[in-house]
Amino acid sequence: MKSRMMKIGLPSFILMLAFLGAGWLSNQPAVAAEKEFVWAIVDDFSGPYAATTEEGYRSTVMFLEENDYKMGPYKVKLVTRDTELKPAVGVRRLQEAIAEFKPVVVSSGCSSAVQLSMCDIIGKTKGPIFWTDGWDTRLTGANGNRYTFRWASPNYTIARASLSGFLDKVPEIKKVIQVQLDYAWGYDMAENVEAVLKERGIKLLKTQYVPVTATDASVFMTEAKGSGADAYIIGLYGKLFGIALRQAHEFGLKKVMKVFSITGTLNMLRGIGSDALEGMYLADHWNHAIPNEWTRKFVEKYRKRWGVIPGDYAAKKYLECQLMERVIKQTGSADPKVLIPALEKLGEFDGPTGKEYMAAWQHQIVHDFLLLRGKAPREKKYEDDFVEVIGAGRIYPKQGEKGFEFDRTKESL
Repeated sequence: MKSRMMKIGLPSFILMLAFLGAGWLSNQPAVAAEKEFVWAIVDDFSGPYAATTEEGYRSTVMFLEENDYKMGPYKVKLVTRDTELKPAVGVRRLQEAIAEFKPVVVSSGCSSAVQLSMCDIIGKTKGPIFWTDGWDTRLTGANGNRYTFRWASPNYTIARASLSGFLDKVPEIKKVIQVQLDYAWGYDMAENVEAVLKERGIKLLKTQYVPVTATDASVFMTEAKGSGADAYIIGLYGKLFGIALRQAHEFGLKKVMKVFSITGTLNMLRGIGSDALEGMYLADHWNHAIPNEWTRKFVEKYRKRWGVIPGDYAAKKYLECQLMERVIKQTGSADPKVLIPALEKLGEFDGPTGKEYMAAWQHQIVHDFLLLRGKAPREKKYEDDFVEVIGAGRIYPKQGEKGFEFDRTKESL
């Protein structure tokens, strides 16, 4: 060592040691690898609900861009997988994503049938954190688990908040016919509609069921028009929603009965037009014109980034990013077992509909569900001004009711 030191010179040797210590002459990285976790979106990127999934994806990307793809001390890697609107495919893609990426968060939420299957896997796997926005009541009810959270209102709330509001607006209704999608969400929605009608002594003449993949609803419109019902309750989503509401107008249903759609998402209203929507009643989780600061800021950012006004799916997915960032910063952790108790303790916060809060016992975010009225073309102030908010309610299950005899916070992690 002495001869080598003399050969290269003491000052040069000291400088070389300094470079080695700094990692400049080493094969090791110059700095320690930044901590990273994976956020996976496993959702219905293809099929009838693809436009809704795209909204949620855009909101997630926007949030991550705004924060340089970081949450707290962690870099976030975003990956996506398509469920193809099929429960078996959704389960397989979820399992593949968990095995390959070990994500901290999985975000999803369109098809309730897919969501229920995925929720089961999440519960058996004990993680990752699963943000679902399917509407089937069981997702934060009997089939839920401690790893699953939801912002979207369940069918329980949708029926009791919006349908009840509609019936209050039109008290002369005595007979009703309804059309629902022929899968998990539609069956659950039909049951909750029936419960509300029974409480009010209103006769349900028939429940029609239509396949999710149907491309025409004319036979259902014809039957409804000739049923003698005072109101037609439409529980459809995706492409079929637009088709049915347009046909309801073309078949003249509004001339013989009141028409109420239990959905009213903006991206689906664009293809219908105000002439068809005029005089209809609709409902939705959120509307871009709600006068609160959270909505104002979010809509402004979304329009600037994507060039369009967002719908409710975009809003809920952006909020879920905000809530995850909050608990990650608060705990300094990316471990679901640390983050879940923090999510349960969120309490009240500002959200898309104003003041909202986490009902920790069931992992459901409680917020207003809206009743809307379709505007006439002459009433519109801008292109996407299809509806006005005419009511809101937040009627959620109470702990101990049938299907809600649990406390998620007591379940093991």
